[in-house]
Amino acid sequence: MGVLEYSVRIEAAPELVWRAYVDPTRIPEWQTGRPVVGDVQGEFGVPGSSYVSRRGRLAARTTVLTADAPRELVTRTDAYLGLRFEVASRLSERAGGTDLQLRVTTQWRRGFAPVARIVERAILSPAEAQKELDNFKVLVERETSG
Repeated sequence: MGVLEYSVRIEAAPELVWRAYVDPTRIPEWQTGRPVVGDVQGEFGVPGSSYVSRRGRLAARTTVLTADAPRELVTRTDAYLGLRFEVASRLSERAGGTDLQLRVTTQWRRGFAPVARIVERAILSPAEAQKELDNFKVLVERETSG
């Protein structure tokens, strides 16, 4: 099990950040790897809702565990190669903007430990995660400015 943390400051109100963040149809606009999102079940951002994200032949299902709009969202993703991770996303208002902080906790099925770290770095690399958050920031700020 590992813990990774990422953050970004967005010049927009938490409600506006939340709206874009919990919309799975917007994911291809800011996540890397050209994900295709489908099989959306329920209103995302509500506990029990879910979607499937595909990158090539690999598919992962993300399910909302808890939500407190527009402050906190906790999801669990059952991903490829036995990887499961939870993402605790916290949105905090600060000086007219929003700090978005992510805490990713990874878990692997038993027997995957020898390859877990290598795959984890490839799938959840800090550089890629920061790039995605920077993309998200640009998307929200572009839509909310003016």
